[in-house]
Amino acid sequence: MKNSRFFQLLMVLAGLAACTERYDIELDSSYTRLVVDGKVTSDSLQHTLRLTTSTSYFYNEEPPAVTGAAVRLYDGEESIPYVEDAQRPGYYHAAEAFAGKAGRLYRIEIELAAPVGDFSSYEASSLMPLTFGRIDSITLKYEPSFDFYLLNLFATDPATTDFYKFDAYVNGKILTDTASRALVADDKFFNGNNTNGLPVMFFRGDEIKPGDTITLQLAAITEDYYRFFLELQTGSGSSNPLFSGPAANIRTNVSNGALGYFAAARLARASLIVPQN
Repeated sequence: MKNSRFFQLLMVLAGLAACTERYDIELDSSYTRLVVDGKVTSDSLQHTLRLTTSTSYFYNEEPPAVTGAAVRLYDGEESIPYVEDAQRPGYYHAAEAFAGKAGRLYRIEIELAAPVGDFSSYEASSLMPLTFGRIDSITLKYEPSFDFYLLNLFATDPATTDFYKFDAYVNGKILTDTASRALVADDKFFNGNNTNGLPVMFFRGDEIKPGDTITLQLAAITEDYYRFFLELQTGSGSSNPLFSGPAANIRTNVSNGALGYFAAARLARASLIVPQN
């Protein structure tokens, strides 16, 4: 009996040792594609568009910038050229400040100096939403058991189907600069009513301190951009089951197989100061 148990133990140890064998995973690289990231908002400013190329899975640097492109925005009445930033390659800014208008369709046209993904010409369009929620106030609640703060929104939502994106700033610096921290939502549960203190953001206890100014930005977005952002969060987050791939490719509104999104959004903001207590 003892010999049998000893033999079983040796088999288990051998199996564990086998589990440590190293495997080299070969990942095929897809062809390079243009990546577009930009938006037009209701703020009056020189709106920005960023152009880069796609990279391999293990690429751990800033994506390569696409420079020397000719970029122009059309709003149905006039066209506005974009100028590349001399200090930040791949970033293009509108040549003049303007505020996006509700209900207007914005189309961006991109002409590259050299083809990317077999194409030199790309375009994308996005509609600035007509309806929009009105922020009444925001409040901050501390949860001592978990050492985090909840930011709650009181806003009046119109009696239409609307979609929103929420971003947070602390002392003017954006905190939700990754897909995992920002929030998108539809108005299914508060359509035509007040949100009544809806929790829309959380902060760890070490992220804010008394005297800090917190600003919540509410953006009215299209349904397609709302779904794009949900897919982006799913694709960039953890998988369930483990190691499973995304359910489908993340959508885009850019032509000719490009990646990314060009969006139009109406913005509203509210701020508060973190109290001493």
